[in-house]
Amino acid sequence: MHRAQIGHIQYINTYPLYYTLMKERETLPFNLISDIPARLNGMMRKGELDASFISSFEYAAASDKYLIHPDICLASTGYVNSVLLISNRDIEDLDGADIGLSNASATSSNLIRILLKEFFGFSNTFHYIPYQEQFQVSLENHDAILIIGDEALQFTDNGSYKKYDIGQLWTEKTGYPIVFALLAISTRSAKACKKIIDLLMAKINESQTIFKEQPEVIAQFARTHSDLSINYLDYFSNLTYTFTDELKEALLYYYMMLEKCSIIQNTVTLRFY
Repeated sequence: MHRAQIGHIQYINTYPLYYTLMKERETLPFNLISDIPARLNGMMRKGELDASFISSFEYAAASDKYLIHPDICLASTGYVNSVLLISNRDIEDLDGADIGLSNASATSSNLIRILLKEFFGFSNTFHYIPYQEQFQVSLENHDAILIIGDEALQFTDNGSYKKYDIGQLWTEKTGYPIVFALLAISTRSAKACKKIIDLLMAKINESQTIFKEQPEVIAQFARTHSDLSINYLDYFSNLTYTFTDELKEALLYYYMMLEKCSIIQNTVTLRFY
């Protein structure tokens, strides 16, 4: 009998959603697979997972394979602190520069492509950098690098580099929030795994209720499961998890800009679970 496989983005930004699932991992009637977004994207694309958060870009790239949950997402409006462009020079001086992109997620890598092309008028070259490569090494080989997730939250320097928060920059330039990730259900699993998906959502909603009513519980869980030296409550306050109409509009704007920049070829429509 098939045991359902559910993906879990291993960054702390999902703790307010996955707190209950992580605590009950050993007793769940499905396997919880923790990994970086890019690998979860690949597993979903190949049909190895039944449901998972995926990068918003992954949905655009293979929307026929997914249904997205209408109520849950991972988003921010403005400053987020976990998607950073680290540069050897001012962003205004990056025309023609070589940009190193985190290979951990597709959404953020394409945000910076759009920003530099459409809002700065730049022509750049882009290369992916190995996951968890030391940023100093990456900056020796590139004019600027994009880092995301816990890696970005760990970034500290002595003022030698220019740092740009991509969430803040995107909102300043476009007026829109960013939807980084979506809860996707494989089209082949939507009916067969309905009870599992219902249970998954019940656990996510339980975590969300705890986060809203007792946010310190989630923050303390993060402190004991992460070695990041940050204020977790402040960080979580920068994130949004409810997939509002405003965020759906923002997501469609992102997809429109991907098409305008010829990063994708087809107009994307949202297909809900």
